[in-house]
Amino acid sequence: MNWEAVGAIGETVGAVGVIITLIYLATQLRQNTLALRVASIDSTTKVGNDIRTSLLSDPELTEIYIRALADPDSLTEIERERFRLMMTNALWALCNAYMQSHLGGGDSWAAQKYIVGRLMSSPGAGWYWANYREEFDPDFRNQVDSHVRKSS
Repeated sequence: MNWEAVGAIGETVGAVGVIITLIYLATQLRQNTLALRVASIDSTTKVGNDIRTSLLSDPELTEIYIRALADPDSLTEIERERFRLMMTNALWALCNAYMQSHLGGGDSWAAQKYIVGRLMSSPGAGWYWANYREEFDPDFRNQVDSHVRKSS
């Protein structure tokens, strides 16, 4: 048997093995990326659902939310703090959607930006944003600011 032929066959088998491994890794990477996008959308949806559930299950909180959006000056100090915490949760959930969209986690921001526009058209959200906008990522602040300008 010719050792050069055996060596050539070995190199060919090795090359085929490398190609199969690369195809396998590419497939795994695609599946992992899809799983991360699904998890990203799921986490963003869960946070929004948790906020809505708290409003649905607590009539007092719902009343505070409605009054605060219309007239934040009508709130007591405790009510204003509850509204602030609720808005912080809501806007961090929206910021999360924005950041994940820009980090390759799917485009959940495409739908969420309309929530920002609707929310920011209220006096209460305007009060919140004027006082607490610096707590958020600069890119997200710019997005919200553009929606605030559109709703003014």
